[in-house]
Amino acid sequence: MIFICCIFLLAPQRAVLAHPHVWTDMTIKILFDDNGRAYGLHQTWLFDDYYTAYAVEGTDRDGNGTPDQEELDEIMKVNMGHLKEYGYFTEVAVKNKVIKLKPVTNMSTKMVDKRLEMSFVTPFEEPASVTGNDFSYAIFDPTYYVEMLHAETDTPVIISGAPEGCTYKLIPPNPDPSAVAQAAMLDASERGATGLGSFFAERVNLICPEE
Repeated sequence: MIFICCIFLLAPQRAVLAHPHVWTDMTIKILFDDNGRAYGLHQTWLFDDYYTAYAVEGTDRDGNGTPDQEELDEIMKVNMGHLKEYGYFTEVAVKNKVIKLKPVTNMSTKMVDKRLEMSFVTPFEEPASVTGNDFSYAIFDPTYYVEMLHAETDTPVIISGAPEGCTYKLIPPNPDPSAVAQAAMLDASERGATGLGSFFAERVNLICPEE
């Protein structure tokens, strides 16, 4: 059974290859309470075909052609346990101050068109105000072993339930040339320095009316 343990270091080795080595499409729903405060992110990660094939190898115990759900659930459980140390790759800020997260909830996993999908909620330690443009988030592997990008769909970010008048802006990464050079120099057996991934992260700003 293959886990994301140690942040995908068990991903298959390939010939000299620039970072990243695993690709993930994300759909994020910002969760709001009855007072219009954000209290968590419902995240759905869809992994690339190549990593999926490696990760689920040997999980089809009954031979029906699809991984057994019990095996997928165990992979999900162990992965989330390891990712806890890294804040689940999730950075949420209010007024540029990073807020703390509680352990994940509502974990589920399944196969989608032969790609491994993991879904979970990252609750905030305290609900966050979303007035103005104070609220933002970014989801990234700090070592850039995994590329985390919002899915190319009409609704990669869902804000249903947000206070009236709220919108969001997805800001693409604009990495410094030195960060690009550093990433390109890493081969498939290496990870970047902690913090490298932040240069390649998409960031989402929530824009809501002032109170």
